[in-house]
Amino acid sequence: MTLKITHIEQTDSTNAYLQRLQATTDISGCAVVACRQTAGKGMGSNTWESAEGQNLTFSIAFDMSFLPAAMQFQLSKAVPLGILKALKESVPEKTFKIKWPNDIYCENHKIGGILINSTIKGTMMDVSIIGIGLNVNQLEFQDWPTHPASLRNLTGKTYDLEPLLHSICQHLEAEKERLKRCCERNDFTAMHDDYLNHLFSYHAWTEYEIAGNRKRLFMEGIDDFGRLQLSDESGKISVFDIKEIKFII
Repeated sequence: MTLKITHIEQTDSTNAYLQRLQATTDISGCAVVACRQTAGKGMGSNTWESAEGQNLTFSIAFDMSFLPAAMQFQLSKAVPLGILKALKESVPEKTFKIKWPNDIYCENHKIGGILINSTIKGTMMDVSIIGIGLNVNQLEFQDWPTHPASLRNLTGKTYDLEPLLHSICQHLEAEKERLKRCCERNDFTAMHDDYLNHLFSYHAWTEYEIAGNRKRLFMEGIDDFGRLQLSDESGKISVFDIKEIKFII
């Protein structure tokens, strides 16, 4: 499938733009790229900071009707893997990681975020709108706890946004097709291992904040529902959802 990419000057958020369009149109295979977002969204109530025309802020709608709703976290693995593969081609001198569940990090700096909004039909997924914010050429950011940075901050180079956009879109389509094949075979092992191999702090001791307390824990991996599995010094493994824990970086 070839994506239909639409460029717009301004919108509140590209995810919201496609959600409104979805009410009257089949949006599968559509992508919308905004030069400026007035209300860019992050996880939960967070906003996404992006200087006009300096970064990539876009959303893609995929038909995910092949994926059982109970396995929707598989999409949260596939999307960042696609972005990392595009970045590896465009910025080979740097190493990029996925900070659980699906932020894009480089050298302890957050350079990208992903927000997925999905509709469900019965027990299966329907359409997923995948919002992506990638810091590319912006030089100054607010001093947020996520330590944001751009590709230009990290390499000193200025990047052409359009080729990078198309590379990411191509890799996202490829990862979606890979996920479809995993569903057909009912074997997600390779994608799961790929995700873990690119996971920030995997098999490492890291500082976390849990219920206001700071703890040093070892990342064992993730479970079938995408929850983080961490062990303490006694070897006891605990499972955490996204709202229950945060990294201290």
